[in-house]
Amino acid sequence: MGRLGWDLNSKTLEHTRIRDNLQSITQLPYIIFCSGMSRSASSWSYKTCLTLERLRTPENKIDCGYLNEADTLADAYVSTKMKSGYNALIYFSHVINKRALRMILCGIAKNVYTYRDPRDSIASIMRKEGCKYGPAFDFVHSSLLLFNLFAADQYSLLLPFPETLKDPLGTTAKIANYLDYDLSREQIEKVHLKTQRLTIDRRKRQRRKSAYSALDIEIIDHGLEVLEGEPTDAPGVNNPWRYSTLNKNQYADATKRLRNWLIKMNFPTSPVPPWGKN
Repeated sequence: MGRLGWDLNSKTLEHTRIRDNLQSITQLPYIIFCSGMSRSASSWSYKTCLTLERLRTPENKIDCGYLNEADTLADAYVSTKMKSGYNALIYFSHVINKRALRMILCGIAKNVYTYRDPRDSIASIMRKEGCKYGPAFDFVHSSLLLFNLFAADQYSLLLPFPETLKDPLGTTAKIANYLDYDLSREQIEKVHLKTQRLTIDRRKRQRRKSAYSALDIEIIDHGLEVLEGEPTDAPGVNNPWRYSTLNKNQYADATKRLRNWLIKMNFPTSPVPPWGKN
């Protein structure tokens, strides 16, 4: 009789814990992480998610921002904000911390992961940050390990950079659908036009800082002008520095070591760089 009573009490406690866990999950804010490789339109995806969320959530009920990958308190920060009465949390980071990763992989949090040719990403980091090839490669490689997880978890939305650049309006619609919106084409266009302008302004500021001469600035300003036309048009970006930071040996090395990812992502696997084919 005592044994039976112990079993019943154990099951009751177990059911109580399950009920409490379910209740705590339903009380969580709507959580969105915008991750991805460096220079892959991850900042644009963050601005798009934030613009969309503002359509249904008051500004003072949203906590958002960039989680610095060097910040060891990022997990604690997210945990605190989850209990702070916000309706939505939207964070942008190139490195997903342990707590955030668990929430993504079990479907508690949404995750928009953007990616591009990893050799482009390496070159962009070297150019922007002024770092050497090795650290830039390692940083991109860590993001590719996340790609493996997110490609298999069925909860994340993966967005290739070429697709975003070619069809930003369609990509905006994909993000809206992923975040449980039912918007008209006109509403999608308004969101896209707003985030397009924000992205262009941000790029101009960033590239002006990295310019070496007045000619560089002229190229930047000209290349980042918005084309006249339909809302589906992408801004014309003339980026003469796409590969210029990588030498031929570095390009070949990255191609060899990242071949499996290049195949998965449908990028060229030739070790000969584009500028070396002429």
